[in-house]
Amino acid sequence: MTNLIAQIASDEIIDQAYQWLCQSREHYHYNADVWHLRRWWFQKLPLLQNQLLAGQFRFRELRLIRGRERTIEWWSSLDALVCKAISLVLSAYLRPHLSQRCFHLAENGGLKGAVREVAAHLRNHNFVFRTDVKAYYASINHDILFRLLSEYVHDEMVLDLLWQYLKRCVADNCLYTSIQQGISLGCPLSPLMGALFLKPLDDRMAPLLGVVEGELGCFYVRYMDDWVVLAPTRWKLRAAIKAVNEVMEELLVEKHPDKTFIGRISRGFDFLGYRFFPDGLSVALQTVERCMAKVVRLYEQGASVVRIGLYLRRWWQWVRGGVLFVMPIYPLPASKSFVLPPFPSSVLFGFLRCILNNKVRNN
Repeated sequence: MTNLIAQIASDEIIDQAYQWLCQSREHYHYNADVWHLRRWWFQKLPLLQNQLLAGQFRFRELRLIRGRERTIEWWSSLDALVCKAISLVLSAYLRPHLSQRCFHLAENGGLKGAVREVAAHLRNHNFVFRTDVKAYYASINHDILFRLLSEYVHDEMVLDLLWQYLKRCVADNCLYTSIQQGISLGCPLSPLMGALFLKPLDDRMAPLLGVVEGELGCFYVRYMDDWVVLAPTRWKLRAAIKAVNEVMEELLVEKHPDKTFIGRISRGFDFLGYRFFPDGLSVALQTVERCMAKVVRLYEQGASVVRIGLYLRRWWQWVRGGVLFVMPIYPLPASKSFVLPPFPSSVLFGFLRCILNNKVRNN
């Protein structure tokens, strides 16, 4: 039996997690606990390793941080380090059991890899089913996820840490809540848990992807809780949708009503920030809207033209990077309108105005 807790507490893994913590929190406030941890690290390291090996480590309560766009649960620096160490070990340990069609996992291609895969298979299919899970992290059932973990992880001490991670306590202005459902947004362990929770979906879709007898010849890609199914015929797509619905019912989750699309590929569909058509892809309207919202916020905060221009340049590099971006921006609905602040004239701002007015044509 593999001694996972010994790997988690090893010098190599703890050092990797410590380097990650230092890098990810290097710009934190000088009163943040990461600086205290770094100051006394060589004294705390052996104590931490002994606690892990003895099964005595306990996570502290989390703090709820409410931001402008999202709310996250903030882990103390030592707890975040332990979660990262668990993630490093379990990612390698669970990799043989996780689907290669799950693109958000390391070495599986990432977001741009998923986009390229979908774009490359559009011509071979006629119908599409695209959806994601409504409030994915918040709707994950602890008992179901822990049962999946127990199938592959047999180290009792690691399972105890994972149970603590799930059944965490969150403090919000001195109000303490024991979490009974959902996983933590912002925790380094959560992406792996999110991938494992939908493993039954990956397993159910696997037999539908081939072209031999008994298989449907469909195409399937998942990125976290977003996925796309392409099918050559309508009845094959219906069979795939039925399989998806059965799995989601078993996992006690729901499809997001506003992000579900079923129909012909020729109508176009959005996935991971892009708009897909049979002969190529373009940037999705929602991606442009988010870019515009960010530009307006920067302008209202008094950001310089240079800073806003650099943001727009990085945004456009992200849009073009790693994909064959050959389609023009598709027409905006008549109901959509954008009002730009009175920016100083520049090439980048003029370019963005062209995007919003559907005047850009890419060669």
